[in-house]
Amino acid sequence: MEETRLQKLFQILRFCGAAMVVASAGTFLVQQWDEVGQVTRYLALLGTTILLPAVGYLCGIRFQEGRSARVLMLTLLAMLPIHAGVLGGFVYSQFGTPMGDVAAVAKWVADSKAQALLLLGGGAAVLVPLTWAAFRTLLRSHATLLTIVSTGLHALVLVPNRTGPWATLGLLAVFGAAMWAIVRIKPQTREAWLAGTSLLLPGLLLMVRQLAFYEITQVFFGTIAAIGAFAMFLLGRRLGDVAVERFAISPVLVSAALFASPMQNALHLSNAHTAMLIGVLIAVVMLAFGWRSQRSRRFFVYGAVQVNVAVSLLTLIIHGGAWAALQSIALGLGLLSYGFMTKRRVETYSGVAIAATGFVFEIALAVREFGWGGWAALAAFGLVLVALTAWLERRARAARVERPEVPQQQSLDSSPMGRGVPSV
Repeated sequence: MEETRLQKLFQILRFCGAAMVVASAGTFLVQQWDEVGQVTRYLALLGTTILLPAVGYLCGIRFQEGRSARVLMLTLLAMLPIHAGVLGGFVYSQFGTPMGDVAAVAKWVADSKAQALLLLGGGAAVLVPLTWAAFRTLLRSHATLLTIVSTGLHALVLVPNRTGPWATLGLLAVFGAAMWAIVRIKPQTREAWLAGTSLLLPGLLLMVRQLAFYEITQVFFGTIAAIGAFAMFLLGRRLGDVAVERFAISPVLVSAALFASPMQNALHLSNAHTAMLIGVLIAVVMLAFGWRSQRSRRFFVYGAVQVNVAVSLLTLIIHGGAWAALQSIALGLGLLSYGFMTKRRVETYSGVAIAATGFVFEIALAVREFGWGGWAALAAFGLVLVALTAWLERRARAARVERPEVPQQQSLDSSPMGRGVPSV
């Protein structure tokens, strides 16, 4: 017991030391040292970073303490976004278009383009090998892959573009590439997980930098909410917590609401079509969650159906339209089929009511407006439904494979007089 508590104390002290190193390095992002130049300050940061693997080597080889060495390597990975932020400031000062209201303590300005490129090349020449060494210490078999991905993601921070669309694309690229790499390496240990999640840090820096100093768009906020939804869902799966997994619906709905207006303006959609499209997108995400989660599959599928039923009926009542009516009919028939096959009265009667509502509105639209949108859509939907039913019936008949008759095996009497005579 005493040894276990001592090990926990050592672990606490190690992480406290690492937090102090990262915090001290983080002050470089908002520096305010007027007595020395900016290049000198960055070289001091680079020298501090070089000390980490040196001390890690001392702990691992001389003191035979691998845990402290791994903590120092994780600290090195946590400092990479700080370097990317500082170098990105140097590059932006010479190659970017000034925009936003950046505080003086957060500005990093190079004297010339040559100096900015020299700092970038020198920093990369030092940091890329150190990154490979850190990943090799934490996850030897995937060190090269993780180094390439990490270098590419931190390079996105260096791009001298601070517009909202670029920040949105960069955030999506970081999250997508980081998740791909984590799935690819299949981490099993705590160090492997921390090494994989360190790839998300450039995206965090992009988000914080954009929110603090530069242009913020509604799409950017929607992207943050969508990434939060996927992160919450994956965290719930990882922890085995159904509540966290299902709560991912909330940021999905927030993200959909934020994307509605920009999507409407970009695609020139009406209010009715925008609402229906948003409902379909929400359903697609929820069905994807249900497909990936065995425990919450029923919850997400039911949620997708309920959201689309609510959106289609509200759109039908407020705005009308052939497509809202057809969607109500399709959802109603699907719910009716499910309830009928599973002998659930609530689902069956609800499906009948929803399909009947959509059918009545579609007939009224076809009578009131002489156009192809009403009667032609209804006729086409009916033909497709009949053809689909015929195809499903054919598939059902093909699936009925008759069991081959197994010949009755008669046991023979083992007595000498009954040998060869079937026993009764």
